[in-house]
Amino acid sequence: MAITSAISDFIKSIYELLISIISTAYAVVSSAVNAILGFITGIFTLVGDVVKGMVDVAGGVGKFVAGNAVLITIGALAAFAYVRFTVQGRQLAEGKKTQ
Repeated sequence: MAITSAISDFIKSIYELLISIISTAYAVVSSAVNAILGFITGIFTLVGDVVKGMVDVAGGVGKFVAGNAVLITIGALAAFAYVRFTVQGRQLAEGKKTQ
């Protein structure tokens, strides 16, 4: 009986050893795949954040340029109106002065 239980225990030990090797190999492969996927996901996140930052900067610059364009246009229209008004011989402030 001792020989049969020893052989049975030996077979169980070999089975547990194989299961342990397989689960360790699975854990290593799973960790490697998760690391690679995390790296790839991180790259996409980085690219997305960089593009978002560039769009934010471009939007800020665009607003700045648009605001300046509006102010320059208003100034140019005022200068044009002044030149046209004074070319006609009119003064900007006509009328009697009152005290």
